[in-house]
Amino acid sequence: MLRRCSTMVLPEHLTIIEIAQWKEEFISQISEASVLYIDTSTLKKIDSAGIQLLFAVKQALKAKEGDIHWSGNSAVLSKSAQWLGMSDALGITW
Repeated sequence: MLRRCSTMVLPEHLTIIEIAQWKEEFISQISEASVLYIDTSTLKKIDSAGIQLLFAVKQALKAKEGDIHWSGNSAVLSKSAQWLGMSDALGITW
């Protein structure tokens, strides 16, 4: 079982425009680690596509018995996830 950890910092914008680029980055990280530390402190804008990407990443890590550990307490992420009913699914508790 792969338990290697990796750290990522989210960009200022994680919207449909940036999804393809960030999907590739997440795929690369997931292939090498089962635990991903994601810093959300620089995030200023996220849309439903961004939330869906983060959920897909969380599911892929769970399949490897891993998870996402959040830091940065982004109000933007928290509000968007809550509005979409995804806070629990993403494990966002701040």
